[in-house]
Amino acid sequence: MGLVKLYVDVIFLENLIINYIILYLTKRFSKAKTRNLNLFFGSFIGALYVVMIFLSLPDIFYSFSFKIIISILIIIITFGIKKLYEFIKLLSIFYMISFIIGGVAFALIYLVNFNFKQIIIGSIIISILLIYINWGYIVKKNINSNLIHVLHINIKDLKKDIKAVLDTGNTLYDPLSNFPVVIVEYNAIKDILPEGIKNLYKEGNLNDVFKIPEVIKEDEWLERFRVVPFKSVGNDNGMLVGFMPDNVIIDDNEKTLKDVIIGIYLKRLNKTGEYEALIGPELLV
Repeated sequence: MGLVKLYVDVIFLENLIINYIILYLTKRFSKAKTRNLNLFFGSFIGALYVVMIFLSLPDIFYSFSFKIIISILIIIITFGIKKLYEFIKLLSIFYMISFIIGGVAFALIYLVNFNFKQIIIGSIIISILLIYINWGYIVKKNINSNLIHVLHINIKDLKKDIKAVLDTGNTLYDPLSNFPVVIVEYNAIKDILPEGIKNLYKEGNLNDVFKIPEVIKEDEWLERFRVVPFKSVGNDNGMLVGFMPDNVIIDDNEKTLKDVIIGIYLKRLNKTGEYEALIGPELLV
């Protein structure tokens, strides 16, 4: 009986330490504020649940649902009551770190002949290194996903959906109408452009503003086109050809814009294709 009690004490202490490390890493990578005492209490609840396997409790206490409840309780005790988005973020990071440490531990068991304590220490060290090395990429992807919006560009009976990224440096306006300009790759918008404009692009003359009236036969399209001067690195006096759509709907009817100009950019904005347009912050207000 004494041996079992000693074994349970060791299991409790080891899980208390591991849980503390996981919660500390969760705090570090989520940038959430909490006291070390809260980290200890959260770790204590997690370690206490582990030793419940030695007790004769109803099966529900060992079910998947109850484990989720314990995880939620640990996050609440450690970080307090948060907004739903912040809570989900904390819980996700908590699970991610737990799964990484668990996965590394299984890998070490399979690959090497370490004892249990060496595997635990090794898995924690390797997991911390993996998280630190890859965290920048994870955060960047998360930020990009939050900054990307879907634009539904409508003109006459034509429609085009385009992925746009929020660009705080994009403050381009048409000097005549003072309408904001959304910069869109030509390849992303070409499907709804007149054939004459497409031919100008193929000839390399799309920026020749004097040729546009010659190739556009529809008066309605001619009235839509604008020429917007802009400045960029290595191009102090650029001219951006654009047009006025009927409207631009952002993120499935979240916001509809009418007084806006679509500027046609002849190069790629993003090599990976994550987005095809740049939208200024004032269009989201």
